[in-house]
Amino acid sequence: MKNKKRPRLPRGLRWRSESQYIWFTWRDAGGIQRQKSTETTDPAKALLFKMHFLTRQQENREECEPEGADLGKLPLSRVSDLYFEWKAASNSALTIARERRILNRVLEYFGRRIPVRSIKLHKIRKYQKERRKEISPTMKQPVTARTVNYEMQLLRSVMTYADCWSDDLETRYKPLRQVKSRAGKVASNDQLMKMITTAMGNDFWQLAMYCGAFATGSGCRGGEIRNLQLKDVCLSEGKVRVVREIAKNRKEREPRLMALAEWGLLPLNIRKSRHLAKQTKEKWEVNRPMTSWVKSWRKLMAACGMTGFRFHDLRHTFRTQGAQAGVPLEVMMAQLGHMDRETSIDYVHVQQRALERAKQLIESEQTEVLAAAERAVASLSCDGGTLKQLSSGASDTVNHR
Repeated sequence: MKNKKRPRLPRGLRWRSESQYIWFTWRDAGGIQRQKSTETTDPAKALLFKMHFLTRQQENREECEPEGADLGKLPLSRVSDLYFEWKAASNSALTIARERRILNRVLEYFGRRIPVRSIKLHKIRKYQKERRKEISPTMKQPVTARTVNYEMQLLRSVMTYADCWSDDLETRYKPLRQVKSRAGKVASNDQLMKMITTAMGNDFWQLAMYCGAFATGSGCRGGEIRNLQLKDVCLSEGKVRVVREIAKNRKEREPRLMALAEWGLLPLNIRKSRHLAKQTKEKWEVNRPMTSWVKSWRKLMAACGMTGFRFHDLRHTFRTQGAQAGVPLEVMMAQLGHMDRETSIDYVHVQQRALERAKQLIESEQTEVLAAAERAVASLSCDGGTLKQLSSGASDTVNHR
């Protein structure tokens, strides 16, 4: 080998006199220059080895973030992972999973490997404009401004974590204008009865119907019902336990179950599930939580002539019926898990029937006052023609005018 002339190498590779192999130079995370042997004398294999080695070093550098590193140089996907790992210390796994799923659309648009500091305001505005034109695959309608604002809020949080949300972005970024309507729809008793009778004619709608009955009879959210476990159900005391991990406000509560909720509280019927029925011959799965009834719910609402009525609107229905029945606001707040009075008041749908009932209740409280007023008027009529004189005086005044 000493007497044989070595071949010329591609740029970046070199021979070393004390070694028979091809070498190359690279820099570590600290910027220190180092030498690496390719363990081969073939220039093509050596070049391929160098490319693979540098790629692995870059990946390891991104995964093993050095203390004090500039996060703005890292890819958006890597910074988002670091952000969610940090956020998991104070949020539930369900919240983290949901926000990761929402952020995926942002990662696809901006690029997972784009450095965070390269995201500029014009790109954010372009995303807002184009995203609003897209059709949601689940809702079958244009993506709402509320959804876009939520996605941009997550991007803003990730960029803030990397110290890349500048003062200029803070000043010039504007969320999309959205209609702030917190009040939903309310189902009448006739509509609720129609839901039940219509669902009974279709096996695949019954899960949605039973869960709807539970929501109407307890005021629980859909997410709380989906993640409810058998150990948290206490039928003997007529209540369920909503643990803090699945509660929206991260506060545990024990809502009472109305009779309608107890009727709807059934385990998962495997035979009526299109997918699970093929996997086992069992009928019930009491240890498996309910997953989703979105498609069944929409089809059921369409069959009932209630297109656009959301599952969450059953919670509004429960709150409204409680208000109409005269249940104190504080009691309803404990049942629903509201943290402030304003939020609970926003859920109340005051209808004509409620106003009429309120009129009757207030009038019953004012019966004695009304009776005293009538007695006072009667006493005037018996007091020497006082009413006649007053009436005559009023008439003369009108004629004079």
